[in-house]
Amino acid sequence: MPPGNGMKGGMDTISALEHAALARRPDALPIMLRIYRALTTGTELRKLAPGEPAATDEALATRIAAASATILADPTIAPDDAALAQLAVLGRAVDNLHAVSGFGTADHILRLLGATDTASLAALAQRDPVAFRKAALLLPIDSQLPIDAEALFAGPPGLVLLAVLNLLGANPIATEAGHARRDRLLALAERLPAAALPGSIDHLVLLGNAWMLCSYAEGRDKHAIKRVLNRVLREWVLRHGLRDAALPTERRLVARPTILFAAEIMHANHVQYRYFGQYLRQLATRFRLVLLTEEHQADTHARALFEETITFKRGSSPDYLKAVAERITALAPDIIFWPSVGMRHWGPPLANLRLAPIQMTALGHSASTFCDTIDYYLTEEGYVGDPSLFGERVVLLPDASLRFEASPHYRPVAAQLRERPSPLRVALPSNLLKLNPRFIAILRRIAREAGRPVQFHIFPNASGLELAATRRALATSLPGAAVYPVLGYADYLARLNQCDINLSPFPFGGLHSVIDSLRQGLPVVALEGHEPHARTDSMLLRRLGMPEWLIARDEEAYVAAALRVIRDDALRLDLSRQALALGIDRVMFGDATTPLGTDVVEAVWWIYRHHEAAMASGKRVFSAAERAGLG
Repeated sequence: MPPGNGMKGGMDTISALEHAALARRPDALPIMLRIYRALTTGTELRKLAPGEPAATDEALATRIAAASATILADPTIAPDDAALAQLAVLGRAVDNLHAVSGFGTADHILRLLGATDTASLAALAQRDPVAFRKAALLLPIDSQLPIDAEALFAGPPGLVLLAVLNLLGANPIATEAGHARRDRLLALAERLPAAALPGSIDHLVLLGNAWMLCSYAEGRDKHAIKRVLNRVLREWVLRHGLRDAALPTERRLVARPTILFAAEIMHANHVQYRYFGQYLRQLATRFRLVLLTEEHQADTHARALFEETITFKRGSSPDYLKAVAERITALAPDIIFWPSVGMRHWGPPLANLRLAPIQMTALGHSASTFCDTIDYYLTEEGYVGDPSLFGERVVLLPDASLRFEASPHYRPVAAQLRERPSPLRVALPSNLLKLNPRFIAILRRIAREAGRPVQFHIFPNASGLELAATRRALATSLPGAAVYPVLGYADYLARLNQCDINLSPFPFGGLHSVIDSLRQGLPVVALEGHEPHARTDSMLLRRLGMPEWLIARDEEAYVAAALRVIRDDALRLDLSRQALALGIDRVMFGDATTPLGTDVVEAVWWIYRHHEAAMASGKRVFSAAERAGLG
């Protein structure tokens, strides 16, 4: 195939990349960046190699990785700031492509650049700044080279920021070395130098990924990075003309205040709708509810929970965020309620603005925002293991008040309990982000000690290169595992129903996957921690009256509980029947016809009436009793 674009529509091909790389043509780097950009949008590798339908993903990925090494290790190619900024936002595609390739990581490029360990990478910053800039943005989280992420701090501030964001946004993390490298990097959060984030939406996505994915690490102070990133976000939004609302010095209380429910995700197929639907039905009895979300999130079921809906489309420039902020300011809500912050790139920048007198969040992402502009975190008491892990003031609800909104799309699937399965099927209905190497190592141990054949059925909710990289990693760490692509809810339930037990992940556990599993009669084993996302399983298991021993406090207890269920079919079946007898749909779900509780609306009404007193009190946690003490 001749050099240049070789596909209809002008898509760059692998052959075009190889020709440009070997000829050292000036367009080699741009072609490489365009190919990685295509991969981020879901383009399949075989579409980059027309006429080679039999080529495997590994072979095609290896060719791209080899050509990339030729380009990036070439000392005559010095990417300018714009090219480096592009490389940073393509980091996840770069990592996953190398993971699928025969190279495994980009370590071969680092070696060619002269970065083989911590000292040599740091030394490059002075000896060969161009090589350092390349290496800093290519360092994979799963690098097997002995490189401490601290070496990155030898570079200029803007580059350091991009390199750190690139590493923290990696997904999946397949090795224990990568898991440790992320924890180490988060421990260095306060050393992150002050730097301006580039102005593109792509870079906002890059930062948003790091902002959210830190929750899946293990260190106790893993969310400290959010305080640093919030400062970067605050500078970014102000630089692009977004402003805090001009609020009156004294609040005027009204009979029916307006709550703007700023929902990053809200359609009826999503767990956010399931979790907050009954919250909203309660709030509608005293507040005027307005939904703010993207157009495609506001389906008819979501809109029905609100008096008004404001929608917008994402744009390719920061102007669209400015327009959204201006619409919020024009509405002048009394309260902004963020059910989650961080699940979409527009959430963190807008949450770092003061657009209402009272701003609050909840369990949608299961982690504190540490935004100075978010006043309260409203959540059930069982999710709070340590109030010091929250930046907001925590307003507690009784666990018994939690009721989910029934999905209009849910269709029950009759449970099928298997008496003596071989192999026993262990369900991991866990987002890829939760399948960290430490948890996978525990699963390997459980399989070794089970005393019977065990097969893992994994639902990572991944696709494209991410799925391919995941399957390759799990083929080694959990051989024989079934790893499913993204599935519709009905298909997911059908496959989950064929499993026998759910081993919930840690330190970021499950919530709706626990409900899904118990509905189908799968016993759930969980490990309880201190963060909200490490307590969702345990809160539900206790709320529903499942045996306490299914809730472990440490890894040894987790392994013991898992083996106890796996080895004893009679016990497993007893737990399954107990789960099916719970009447989960009756106990945990409601709709427009269900008698409403009052705990949520009373708590938010109290916040509205006593906000100034609460803020001045110095208290960080407000239970129902403590709220009564303040009026």
